[in-house]
Amino acid sequence: MSSMDINLMNYAGVRERKTDSRKDQASAETQSAKRVERTEDRKKDYEDMGIHADQITCDFSLGSQEFMSWVAERKAAQAAEQEKLEAENPWSPFDYRGDLSKNEPTQYLVFSKFLYDKGFFKDMDDEQAGKMEDMLKNITAGMDSIRGPLDAGRWDNSMSHEAAKLDLISSVNALHYFADTYVSEDMRDSFKELIKEYENYNSKIVANHRNSIDWYSESMKSISAPNATGVSADVKQSQERTKAYQQIGKVTHTDQEEKGLKEDYQALFDRLMNKQDSARNIFESLQNLLVDYASGGSKNSMVLNLLNANNAGSINNMFYYWSALL
Repeated sequence: MSSMDINLMNYAGVRERKTDSRKDQASAETQSAKRVERTEDRKKDYEDMGIHADQITCDFSLGSQEFMSWVAERKAAQAAEQEKLEAENPWSPFDYRGDLSKNEPTQYLVFSKFLYDKGFFKDMDDEQAGKMEDMLKNITAGMDSIRGPLDAGRWDNSMSHEAAKLDLISSVNALHYFADTYVSEDMRDSFKELIKEYENYNSKIVANHRNSIDWYSESMKSISAPNATGVSADVKQSQERTKAYQQIGKVTHTDQEEKGLKEDYQALFDRLMNKQDSARNIFESLQNLLVDYASGGSKNSMVLNLLNANNAGSINNMFYYWSALL
């Protein structure tokens, strides 16, 4: 099954699907019997009128044939144009947003629907199936949170650009760990193809994502630093905070440094998946790496405090879903 085959319309998750399936099975058996009966009745009615399906032929006029040929050409041209548009803007099942007014996570549904269609949940009770789906929902929730309007009640409503980059690497590794741990070999390769699509889709979003603190820091970097003297302690602290934001906004990195950071992140996730260290120690190291990188290696306590506060929620959520996985 390719990602193009996954249709999320009317799919609200495995819990609802399993309940509906039980209700539908009995109804489907009854309806199937009725359809057979109606089909046989119609066939007999036609035969009583002297109409036999295997004896029907159709003749088309020359004008009708030309019109049908023109229609076929138009359809071919439209199909070619559609193929061109899809090549330039490839569709992804991860585009699905569900009911936007509810602002609910949806990317996990792609993985859930794939597994449901493959029979992954078939022999699980509702509790087991729900636990599997909840893992997928928590793993992908961070990426969902940066795709549109933010829910102020969610932990990640202020995910920074640097946290988003880390969350994507974390969630991709977590999905691979889920596949290797829970998904049977016969469907694992196809599941991992979906993970590649998930990574490609979200990497474009992460590249352009900024939260309010990121935007503020970048907008402040060109403004003269406040340096008023003889002010109260509160004003002085406010000045130092502004200078810290300006310092953060001025940090830049080379492509080589960016590559090195990703390699350092991956090395820590490898240790985590191989159980070479505790999740708590790994995520403490990840947060230190993120903050050091975002600060440009600064030792300024105000800079470090601001960055730790800006990213702690995202780090905690990653720790939470990994703890459930391991």
